[in-house]
Amino acid sequence: MAIAVSGFIGYRFQPMVANNPNAVNTVVTIFSILAGFLIAVITFIAEPTLQQARTWDELQRMKDTVRRKLIRQKLLFFLYLLTLGIALAMFLTPPTMLELLKWLQTVFLGLATFVFLASFSLPGSLMKIQMERYEAVLQDSRPKVVADAKKAAEQVKKRNR
Repeated sequence: MAIAVSGFIGYRFQPMVANNPNAVNTVVTIFSILAGFLIAVITFIAEPTLQQARTWDELQRMKDTVRRKLIRQKLLFFLYLLTLGIALAMFLTPPTMLELLKWLQTVFLGLATFVFLASFSLPGSLMKIQMERYEAVLQDSRPKVVADAKKAAEQVKKRNR
């Protein structure tokens, strides 16, 4: 759905980007800020897993999950950079190459729309990371009597199944 919307917007609204450096500068500024924010998110992704895991086996089981999260954020970061690269190409393309410029503007606007829509997942990702960190610290600071009671309740549940 996001790809279809982005393609439509890129094609339909390309004339609004043509000869409008303010629009391009606004998009470049937004994606530069988002790229910095995303780097911060990427640096925190593995931390909750490292705090949560108690053994080597647990770390090994969680490795694929951490890798998937990192790959998703890395892809988004590269899309930010690609959007910025296309903006640079638009500025460097001579005005005499009208067809190339029009094509670059269409791709720029479509990609910017797609990446913008994909960025709506960032706050949720950051919130999830922070909650995982919170849960790990909560688990570490849980009084022994509470931890023992929880283990006992889990063992009873397993036996009753």
